[in-house]
Amino acid sequence: MVAILYFFIALVCTFAGAITGMGGGVVIKPVLDMLGDFDSASIGALSSITVLAMSITTFARQVGKKRKISIAKLIVLGISSAGGGVLGQYIFEIMTDGADNAHTVKIIQNSILLFLIVCIFFYMLFRKRIKPLHLQNTLFYILTGILLGVLSSFLGIGGGPLNVAIFMILFGMEIKEATFASIITIMFAQIAKVVTILIGGGFGSYDLTMLPYMVVAGVLGGLIGSIVAKKISSKVTAVAFNIMQLAVMVICVVNIATNSMALNV
Repeated sequence: MVAILYFFIALVCTFAGAITGMGGGVVIKPVLDMLGDFDSASIGALSSITVLAMSITTFARQVGKKRKISIAKLIVLGISSAGGGVLGQYIFEIMTDGADNAHTVKIIQNSILLFLIVCIFFYMLFRKRIKPLHLQNTLFYILTGILLGVLSSFLGIGGGPLNVAIFMILFGMEIKEATFASIITIMFAQIAKVVTILIGGGFGSYDLTMLPYMVVAGVLGGLIGSIVAKKISSKVTAVAFNIMQLAVMVICVVNIATNSMALNV
């Protein structure tokens, strides 16, 4: 029953993540925090590897489609996010080593995620009143990729919601273009995180008992989500994006409250 639950969570989250460009980790991470079966490091690894499986599947399904943004700029974003992913994992390890307990780590992660999601939610509501910057300089793509990679790896979420909003604001992408660029950024950042863990000593200290079920679900979610994404309009994509954000807000608030109470026990 436990394996079925984790499979279902990963499937639903990665399916929605493939449609919206949010990756799925933004929901998987706080949901696993809420269930409380694993420590923060194991949850981050489970989420990252599952999202990596989804992003590779989604990318493979969409790579041949014509895009307004150049492949070269997407590669710059991806490589930069990989570098940021290494830095984000390093920061996370420093924080976990210095934290008093796992509850403190979860409170910090969920608080940062909640703040970011609230900001992005309001941007999506009022985005028609905000004029995009349409930045084209490669340096901006590099700096953006690094920042998003750091947040993606540190929070263990894939970075999707922040990616999509930033790409729309800075580079003037339409939401469907932004979702594809987000998937690529997520893929590179999570590859970097996995490689960093392997180089740093491997996964021996992580509890990955649910990983096989979640990876299979991630592949299926990416496959089904990429098929559905091609058939829905940009308006429907935006609605799905906002619904996911609301769900994450609620989960983050619950996690902050429950872990705060646990600290006081």
